[in-house]
Amino acid sequence: MEALKGMLSRMKLSAAERKGIRVEVDDGGRVGSAEPMAVEKVLAEKLVHVDGLANALRKIGCSIKGVACKDLGENHFLFTFRQAAGKRRALEEGPWMFGRDLVVMADFDPTKMMDEMEFAFIPIWVHVLKLPFGMIKKTTGEAIGKEIGIFMVVEADGDSLARSNSILGGH
Repeated sequence: MEALKGMLSRMKLSAAERKGIRVEVDDGGRVGSAEPMAVEKVLAEKLVHVDGLANALRKIGCSIKGVACKDLGENHFLFTFRQAAGKRRALEEGPWMFGRDLVVMADFDPTKMMDEMEFAFIPIWVHVLKLPFGMIKKTTGEAIGKEIGIFMVVEADGDSLARSNSILGGH
């Protein structure tokens, strides 16, 4: 082991190698991907099998046109949705579980590396109990949602009365 460390310490980069390489990417002037994509992290102690995870995601709303799944290692996965509605549902209508493990989705950003991706947002429906009838309004839901995290939506009719006591927010 010491011999290997000694060999590595003697390795030097040439001037050309230190300079680096500039790569031009022709993407037709677009930034990002033409297909709707999301990156997913499964919070599990054991490694998750990509085929089982892809099958589970197909069942929750991507069954019409499908979804492709690529294993990125360490329970990180790249999903390519064949329809934008599948991606929207995956990102906004969670939280999702795979078995007993929490799945956290993040929008795909082609400018980031995996260690720069943030898996810190989970959309959660909150059901508020024992609200007086006069407070079952959209404005009440927004205020509660903003207090507990990031407010996303409250189910409300056109006259601003809430249809239920449920609020979608994330944290």
